[in-house]
Amino acid sequence: MRLISLRLKNFRSYGEGNSRESAHTLIFKEGINLVVGENNVGKSNILRSFEFITGSLQLDDTDRYCGNVENEVLLELEVLFADEELREFSRALSGERPREDPKVRMLMREFRRIHFILSSVTTQRVRIGDLYIQGNLIRPPPLATESGHTDVPWKQILENYYNTYGSSITAVIKNEIDKAKKPGICRVMLPIDLQLTLLGLLRQKLKVFSEVRQRPSGRNEGVLESYDGGLVADVLANLKMGTPQQRDSFELIKRKFNELFPNLRMEVNKATPSTPPRIVVRKETTDYEVSIDRVGAGIGEMIILLTHLMASKGMVFGLDMPELHFHPHAQRLLLEILRERSQNNQILVVTHSPILLEPKEIEKVTVVREQRGETACTQLPADYFTSEEKDRIERHLTTYNREFFFSRAALAVEGPTELGAMPVFSKALGKDFDTLGVSIIEAGKYFDIFVKLLNGLRFPFLVMCDRDVLMNIEKSIEINKRKTKTSAVFYNLSKIDLLKRKHKLKISKIETRIVKAKRKEKYDDNLYSELKAMAEEFGIFVLSSDFEGVLENAGYGELLKKAQSISESKVTCGRFVAQEIVKQNSKIPQEFIDVIASVAAKSTK
Repeated sequence: MRLISLRLKNFRSYGEGNSRESAHTLIFKEGINLVVGENNVGKSNILRSFEFITGSLQLDDTDRYCGNVENEVLLELEVLFADEELREFSRALSGERPREDPKVRMLMREFRRIHFILSSVTTQRVRIGDLYIQGNLIRPPPLATESGHTDVPWKQILENYYNTYGSSITAVIKNEIDKAKKPGICRVMLPIDLQLTLLGLLRQKLKVFSEVRQRPSGRNEGVLESYDGGLVADVLANLKMGTPQQRDSFELIKRKFNELFPNLRMEVNKATPSTPPRIVVRKETTDYEVSIDRVGAGIGEMIILLTHLMASKGMVFGLDMPELHFHPHAQRLLLEILRERSQNNQILVVTHSPILLEPKEIEKVTVVREQRGETACTQLPADYFTSEEKDRIERHLTTYNREFFFSRAALAVEGPTELGAMPVFSKALGKDFDTLGVSIIEAGKYFDIFVKLLNGLRFPFLVMCDRDVLMNIEKSIEINKRKTKTSAVFYNLSKIDLLKRKHKLKISKIETRIVKAKRKEKYDDNLYSELKAMAEEFGIFVLSSDFEGVLENAGYGELLKKAQSISESKVTCGRFVAQEIVKQNSKIPQEFIDVIASVAAKSTK
């Protein structure tokens, strides 16, 4: 089984949504799907919606957007079941035909794509195509409640379906209902309560690890799952003493635990009538057993995850902050486990960890932000990046550069000196980047891939680059089927199709004003103000020099030399110079003040 999509409307932090779909819609892909964003913007509500749809939680007024009881709460989950998961009810629906019959296989495939719908104004519903399943009935909308029903037997539907092999089951049902031509509501009676069966199957296959998990313990109960951790000792003990397949699962869990923590061994002590089973961890170096209550929280978290993930197949798991108690190395180990288990399961992870965000899987990320008091979700369009662009993203989206996924706005800078200096300046100006949720990206001279990514995820951003990136002739772009020389700034914008016709005409016209200087070609200096204004239309702020040059022109040349004598790291140099300027209560260059003010304003919109 796997999830296809989720629609949310007037649920908790999710309001009406956009006008086109009147709901927030998320698309899920195979493997690992990530949900990222800053705190308290509505990420975990996505996982909570699953628990409402499966019936684990019940809607009340506190689950309505802004507490408005007038608006309908709507949750709709689209699910694709595998053939093997439909065997449970295939015989009842297929009319006792052999399962291998191609007509039966075709019939069951039509029940693979199912919509589970929960509304605050109607009963829970299941939809196949544009027909609704309620209990043992299939009926078209509207779902009225008046009397005068006309029941069409399933046997009749089935006969006509098999006789018109190739037609869809929903088309046959609608045709038979239309043929009845009787007053009242026509509906098809099924031999089983299909709604209950499908919901039961969804509950079996869709499991959520909540953000708050208990220490792995037990109470001597015969359970085989405990996603909050409270009965994990019971689960492991039951696996250990269970069927051969369950015992193999237990050994697999132990083996994987040891691979992750080579100095540790995990075991479960047997239960007695008066005491529940107990998980213990043995340290290899001292051969000393420690109760799970006395080891780090990360060890307990890993045991909970391994217990449910290692032997699973065909499941959908929702994990809320799985990295909560893991240091960076352990987070990388966790990512390896998730990668491995995602081969056989679909996994949805709500996280604050840049480490879990894989650049090559960027199209499986949902960014959640708050906009005007409402949660907004953004995903990249399908096939948004070319294969060459994906390779560049994988190379350049370092762990540090991934931080912007959890921010409110981003500042892309050209080099490492800026990385060190700008946060110090922002704090001194009372516009602290951390307080405002602004992340800095080291994008280099060719920043097109970052601009495309930021635009695709609708992030507010500003690019700050040196003067030579605007003025020096670096590349050519095609304008009116002719190669036209230009600078890196306009080459970047051309690569990601942001230049409009008026900009291209301008670039073509000023090609005649390219001059040679020190064996390089550049635009005439008199064009600087005009080109700078054109770049600013795209959110690009061009400095009057390079970053160090701006500092030198402001009288901080000696301070730069001192910084360079202290460290070869440009990040360290930038931080040192900025700290000294602030410490001496000296004036921060106006250009940096303007950049900080601009990106700060973007973060608060």
